[in-house]
Amino acid sequence: MMATSSGQLRVQGEQSWRDAWNDALAAVEVDVDAAEELLAHLHGNAPGEPPVIVLEDWVAPSLTGPVPMEFADRARRLLQRQLDVRERLAEALAQLRAQRRMVTKLEAAAPPPVYYDRAL
Repeated sequence: MMATSSGQLRVQGEQSWRDAWNDALAAVEVDVDAAEELLAHLHGNAPGEPPVIVLEDWVAPSLTGPVPMEFADRARRLLQRQLDVRERLAEALAQLRAQRRMVTKLEAAAPPPVYYDRAL
């Protein structure tokens, strides 16, 4: 009876470990999806208004052990998506800074408007 019960506990422990990894990967996928959608709107590749993203403090999941083998490919693909989004966000930020500098220069260079009264 003890062997069965400890074997059951091991299976339940493995399942909760897999579930924890699945949940952690799913949460990161949601964040990457949101960032990709925001980038698509910034570059005019998506219809409608850009999404409103509410940022919350990130809390690292308390995962013990390595990624389960069945999630390894999913985790690698997700990592690549994260790296791509990070690069695209850095490029977008650089473009926004350049545009802001240009607008500042244009605003500073524009002569003030001149008004005068003229009888009609």
